[in-house]
Amino acid sequence: MNMKDTRNLRDQNRDKILAVFMERELCTKNQLALASSLTLTTVDNILQELIDDNKVKKEMLKDNDKITECYSLNKDFCRFLTISIIKEFRRVNIIYRISNLADEIIYSDEVIKKVVKINDIYDVINIVLVRFDNIKVIGISIPGIINDGKVTSTGLVNFNDIDLYLLLKNKYDQKIILGNDVNVAAIGFYLTQESYQNVCLLFQPGDGYGGVGTVINGQLLTGKTNCAGEVQYLPLSNEDQLKLLQTPDGTIELLSKIVACLTAIVNPEIVAISCTNLEKASDLDDCLATMIPAKYLPRIVKISNLSKYVLNGLQYICKESLKMNYLKEK
Repeated sequence: MNMKDTRNLRDQNRDKILAVFMERELCTKNQLALASSLTLTTVDNILQELIDDNKVKKEMLKDNDKITECYSLNKDFCRFLTISIIKEFRRVNIIYRISNLADEIIYSDEVIKKVVKINDIYDVINIVLVRFDNIKVIGISIPGIINDGKVTSTGLVNFNDIDLYLLLKNKYDQKIILGNDVNVAAIGFYLTQESYQNVCLLFQPGDGYGGVGTVINGQLLTGKTNCAGEVQYLPLSNEDQLKLLQTPDGTIELLSKIVACLTAIVNPEIVAISCTNLEKASDLDDCLATMIPAKYLPRIVKISNLSKYVLNGLQYICKESLKMNYLKEK
């Protein structure tokens, strides 16, 4: 085995140990060895490296008269920058926050623009990188279809048909995660639901086409080209979707038809709706009753803070990316 192979094996073993720490708050050496399938000698060597790098901390826990040597991740050795870009009416909200491995929010802020440009995203990232260290992953959600890093069919005028991933990857050393805003919000919403395994989240802006994120048994449905959930392509009626949004009754009709489509296709247990034009979820009851028998319909709830679910979903995706061989140093 040459030196390169030895280095690669050591890096792989470090990743195994760090992946265990991502799942458990505290570990003994024996627990690490069992969970990673590594020998105690290997675990001992890797732990010393991680302690020297300030990635892992040693703790002495006392239980009655017994003292146990345990180890835990330094929660701040890796931080995430998550950026949510949400278009609503005539403005665009850029909401961002910095969090650590313990899901603690270190900093959060918001920028409101009439029109957002790529330089606005650069500005947020640059400011964060100057003020905070250990930013390892940058997660960004944006309206539209994101396929192979390219953004299409978005309501953001300066982002159609651009390779956003490549632009960011060429500029920053951090790992870049991109996601459709509603898909990411659906993940964030799913994580808050202990009783439901099949959920949909419908975001319907007051002046544009809606989108649906769907999670079935813990799996996000995106489709062949990440087009799943693009409501603008549903042949809902002869009336234009945007025209229906101009009145309260039209909004109820449009939302009810979308829920009916979701019921017929994926039959979710719950549908969360984010729509400023909808006063309460029960407003859809009468309209839905004319479309589908009540026994087949999902529970419908209205949510008001979409960005909360987006940022929580991004946080989860960023942390999951670390489990896939990113914890080692570049």
